[in-house]
Amino acid sequence: MSLDLRHIESFVAVADTRSFSSAAERTGTVQSAVSAHIRLLEQRLSRKLVERGRGKPVSLTHDGNAFLIKARRLLVLADEAMEGSSISGTASPIRLGTTMTFALSALPPALARFAMAAPDNPVTVTTARSHDLRDLLDNGSIDIALVLDQGPHTGRIETVPVPLVWTAVPSFAYESSRPLPLAFLNDARDLRRHALTALDTEPERQTELQFHADPVGLRAVLLAGLAATILPRPALSEKLIDIGPRFKLPQLGAVPVSIYVAAKQEREAVRTLVEELHRQIDRNPR
Repeated sequence: MSLDLRHIESFVAVADTRSFSSAAERTGTVQSAVSAHIRLLEQRLSRKLVERGRGKPVSLTHDGNAFLIKARRLLVLADEAMEGSSISGTASPIRLGTTMTFALSALPPALARFAMAAPDNPVTVTTARSHDLRDLLDNGSIDIALVLDQGPHTGRIETVPVPLVWTAVPSFAYESSRPLPLAFLNDARDLRRHALTALDTEPERQTELQFHADPVGLRAVLLAGLAATILPRPALSEKLIDIGPRFKLPQLGAVPVSIYVAAKQEREAVRTLVEELHRQIDRNPR
């Protein structure tokens, strides 16, 4: 039985983003094409992989979650096959996994410095949730993971406590007499806990919580100035800044950010990239 890699790529994109429109943007196609790819893949496998429906959040079925691991492996094998046919002497890419938040903020400057230090070593980047990335590390789909700490692991080589900050766009407007709009991902329980614990010290301050299924949707709301959130300080950027002092919001705690490396990764370039990632997340607050 043969499977179309385009269909598998669309399925993985839907699994990562939990959104057909975001998956279409990620794969460079249109939403109707992604839907068709998923439908054809389900027909080919004779299994329902994705739960979807009008007004219902996108989620994977039990069969979908089981196939996701195999789908990622198939895409990795396809990439490796393409690499094998490339020009001899070119180093194989270092496969880095991180969250969408870090990919859009802390990662670019670290990669820019790495490119100067090791110009002959390409890097590919995969974005997913922190807990999914550790699974990708374990099954050989990525070489390095930069994530919120996922607990003890033989591959965890760096853990840095980083402060959390109240974050929004520079133009964010909020009057203390009104509820503070806060937006989080559905599964960002730890970040919500930090926010609510801090706000408990100011019972007179009201809040309005909203939840989002995928990081792309959350980021759209934040960039529109419709809500604030909390992020690790290394995830700040020109578009998302620390608004705590301006609005006299309570002090937040810190979270551990970790770097995990796959077993048997002894390339010098991998060590260099790890050093640049550590340097980026361990910056002193400005």
